[in-house]
Amino acid sequence: LKDGIAAFLSIVPVAGLVYTATWTGWFRSSNAYYRHWAESNPSAQWGWIPDSLRSLAHYHLEAYKFHQGLSADHPYEASAWTWLVMGRPTSFFYESPKQGTAGCELPSCTSAILSVGNPLIWWSAAICLGVLLFWWLGRRDWRAGAVLAGVGAGYLPWFMYPERTTFFFYAVSFEPFLVLALVYCLGLVLGRRTDALWRRRSGFYLVALFVVAAVLLSAFFYPVWTAEVISYQDWRFRMWMPSWI
Repeated sequence: LKDGIAAFLSIVPVAGLVYTATWTGWFRSSNAYYRHWAESNPSAQWGWIPDSLRSLAHYHLEAYKFHQGLSADHPYEASAWTWLVMGRPTSFFYESPKQGTAGCELPSCTSAILSVGNPLIWWSAAICLGVLLFWWLGRRDWRAGAVLAGVGAGYLPWFMYPERTTFFFYAVSFEPFLVLALVYCLGLVLGRRTDALWRRRSGFYLVALFVVAAVLLSAFFYPVWTAEVISYQDWRFRMWMPSWI
């Protein structure tokens, strides 16, 4: 445990530097939002901190205050509890083109952009979180723990603000770690190099089947990711849950 805590503490400064580096454009700007706030708000207590860093800290504080108090109703708000099952994806665009317009040769057409993920990838990844939890606690695999930490850091804080208006697309902050969880489990399916040939071959076929299915399903959902004009019935055929409509 001590080694794990020490390793974590050694990573924190590096992570802080990497995060600060992502604000390079803001630092280099002369008129970015709150860029020169500290210059007009001197502080006796925190004056030893460079103005640029104090301004950045104030920017973060103001953003936190705004988002913490955001509680207006919205037709596409989605509780964090529903994100792992894609309970209420956000609709970014919806239009019903008239018959005879470009791409619409039927009485009823639809053009839409819905922030729904590939169900096979998303739901499988959600299930994989349970597998990683077992491998982390039972097998002490640090890789599983690292992926779970990434998911937890981007996901769990949202449960502290149940009254805040939230949307499904906020899950993009931890989506890469969901994909890593899926990759981890696919690696388990593939097996080890020392496994018997039949085991490796069976694992390969299963993983290949999964990848092919995911690609085909992506092609199926492509029209509602890119606002292609399709028939209304084809659009409804892709709305697998009533809450997606």
